[in-house]
Amino acid sequence: MTSAGYRASPLRIYDLRPALDGTVSQIRTAVGAWTADWRNYSENHQLRWPYVFVASFEDGLQVFNMMNPFEPYTAGFYDTWDGQRAGVSDERTHRTGAWDVDVRNRDGLIAVTDAITGLWLFRMEEFKHWDGRGWGLPNVSSVQDWERGPTGSTEWTTDE
Repeated sequence: MTSAGYRASPLRIYDLRPALDGTVSQIRTAVGAWTADWRNYSENHQLRWPYVFVASFEDGLQVFNMMNPFEPYTAGFYDTWDGQRAGVSDERTHRTGAWDVDVRNRDGLIAVTDAITGLWLFRMEEFKHWDGRGWGLPNVSSVQDWERGPTGSTEWTTDE
């Protein structure tokens, strides 16, 4: 998945299987795309299959489901910015609103930072926690349970 970093650009979804199985040498075409509002753009996103959590500036926190990458759909949202909206060509306020998002796997806590209104913490009813191994993926997150580590890890101590 990629974002171009400019207005009116959706998040593009690519199917990498043809390149991974050797059918093609390059992936050139997206199979799907998603945007909350074509007039705005998305800054950062976190993937926890099948959900993508998006910090989308003036559109706030957006969550979309890409189980079917050809037809992704919005699963939830919360507007963290209720100030003036910028026009498509207005660069004065284009960096207001949600600019970063992170998701804690252990309990599904969603953290969003907004450039104006600060830190927001969310829970989503359909998303209680996430373990990548259930989807054939590693169970990694930038907000791990640092006291216990990922499930199955051995506990470690420091010598004092």
